[in-house]
Amino acid sequence: MKKLLLLLASLSLVLAACSGDKEETKETTNEETTTSEGKVNPAGDMMKFYLSISNSINEVDADLNAYESAKAVEELPEGTELKTMQDAAKTAADNAAVKVEELEVPAELKDQQEAIDSALTKMHEAYTLKSEALAAEGEVVLDKANAKFEEADAELNKVLEEVGLAGSSILNEVSL
Repeated sequence: MKKLLLLLASLSLVLAACSGDKEETKETTNEETTTSEGKVNPAGDMMKFYLSISNSINEVDADLNAYESAKAVEELPEGTELKTMQDAAKTAADNAAVKVEELEVPAELKDQQEAIDSALTKMHEAYTLKSEALAAEGEVVLDKANAKFEEADAELNKVLEEVGLAGSSILNEVSL
C-alpha cells in the first residue's frame, strides 16, 4: 500500500510539473506573439502604399494614357476629335494630380517620409506639366513632364530597395 501511495504521489508531482511547463509555454507564446505583432514591417507597409499610388492614379488617368499611347505611335486623330481627346487627357491629368496630392504616407513609413513626399511632389508636378502642355496651343510636348515623372520613379525605387523590396516602375504601372 505504501508503494502505491508513493507511486501516486510521484505521478502527481510529474503531472503537476508537466502542466506547469505547458502554462509557461503558453505564456511565452503569447509574449512572442505580442512582440511580433508590435514589430514594424516597412517592406509590407511600403508595398501596400506603393500599390495604392498606382491604383489611385489608374482610377482617373485612362484618357491621358489613351492620348499618350496614340501620340507615341503617331495615330492621333485630327480636328475636333483631337481637341476632344486632348481635353479629356487634360482633365485626366488634372484628376491624377489631385489623386497624387490626396495620398497620405502611412505613419509606419515615417523613416521614408521625406523621400516618399519628394517623389509624390514630383509626380504631382509631372501631371500638372502634362495638363499645362495639353491646354497650350500648338504641338503638345510632354518631355519635361515625363522627365519629372522619371525622377519620381527613381526616388520611389530607392525607397523600395531601402526597405528590402525589388525596384519597380510606377511609370509603367500608371501608363497601362
